[in-house]
Amino acid sequence: MTTSISKWHKLDNSAKIYPMMAGKNNENLFRITFVMYEPVQPTKLQEALELTLERFPSFKVMLKKGMFWYYFDHNDMPIKVYEMDSIPTRKIVTSKKNNGYCFKISYYNNLIAGDFFHALCDGAGAGEFMKSLVYTYLSLLGKNIHPEQKILTVNTPINPKELEDSFLANSRKVKLKDLKINSLKGSKEPAYLIDGVSFEDGGLGVVHLYCPVKDLIAICKQKGCTVTELLASIFFLSIYDAKIKGKVENANNIQVFCPINLRKMFGSVSLRNFSLFSRISANPNEDMELDKLISIVHDSLQRDMDKDFIKDKIATTVMGEKFFPMRIMPLVVKQLIFDISNLFFGNKKKTATFSNLGIVDLPQDMKSFVKSTSFSISVNQNTPLSLSAATTFDTLCLTFTRCVADTDIERTFAKYLTDLGLDVSVNSNMWEVEHAL
Repeated sequence: MTTSISKWHKLDNSAKIYPMMAGKNNENLFRITFVMYEPVQPTKLQEALELTLERFPSFKVMLKKGMFWYYFDHNDMPIKVYEMDSIPTRKIVTSKKNNGYCFKISYYNNLIAGDFFHALCDGAGAGEFMKSLVYTYLSLLGKNIHPEQKILTVNTPINPKELEDSFLANSRKVKLKDLKINSLKGSKEPAYLIDGVSFEDGGLGVVHLYCPVKDLIAICKQKGCTVTELLASIFFLSIYDAKIKGKVENANNIQVFCPINLRKMFGSVSLRNFSLFSRISANPNEDMELDKLISIVHDSLQRDMDKDFIKDKIATTVMGEKFFPMRIMPLVVKQLIFDISNLFFGNKKKTATFSNLGIVDLPQDMKSFVKSTSFSISVNQNTPLSLSAATTFDTLCLTFTRCVADTDIERTFAKYLTDLGLDVSVNSNMWEVEHAL
């Protein structure tokens, strides 16, 4: 199988910031998990991983530190599957146990999980890798599955555009006065920050909420909104009810970051990063009513999904990379500037992240073997809670990840769903119980 990727290559435009953000307990990881109906066979999963990796050359890399930027180099070290760690999205890039790979595949009972460093890819790219891995695994078990052109199988020819930096490919020249610097900086006002007692030793609480996606869609049609708009609005309300209402006076605005997948807008098939964030802000003293929040979320997403606006934002980020003083500035100086700016400006502009991976589109033949999928994103002390969503077949899975013990936001969110008439089931790792503080 031939590829068009060189032995080493640059990080994509969006990825360059993630190695500089990586710290002792924060590597900006995310996890995609497939829940199977049968226990996982590790030897077959190992074989499937080795085969799948050859199909995805942009994943067969290790992160290296250059004089001016971090970069990816080809990785020929052995890759292996692991028994699942009790702490999800634990650091992997700085771990010597992972042979330099920027992702890790693990299993436990009937679970197959992939943890990915965001510099390598975003959720859409990782989702394609995981779909291929699970498809290959089931094929090795002798399952007869028609891929329906929904899977990049090990025999699917590699499209060179899978390897492109779609930010550079879709960048246009723009005058300095037209750069959208303020749109990248976001609000000047600090956001409301979620507090709580932190777990020790990097522990994470994880709660999954499951509901029938068709019932949720029916509610969205009644309210004239999308699934993302409804869920984000309920997230705002849950944060307010659990943390602010009757407890905090004159709280700062709740600011939620929502990633926007740009592939459909620009016709990209890149397996690397190609998404931007929408910053959605709501006033806890004025906006905490569901229909009003739906309108705020809708308007914010529409604003940030305008194609011309997106093109200008892409041009701004690419210009920052190509700006001559930035190009020749040593990496150690870039890191120092980033650390200082983040220390004073970067830690107080976000309350939480809500990321909807969307539909993990699998062939119907896999429905007998895959029960559901989940998507979870890492948290840190500044932003101790995240919410993410993934839909497979008939089931939507919402995943709360947190590094604090308080579960009030999750409980409030689940109540909002049941009050809307949804049948909700809950699964938790019960970290706050088993590791009582």
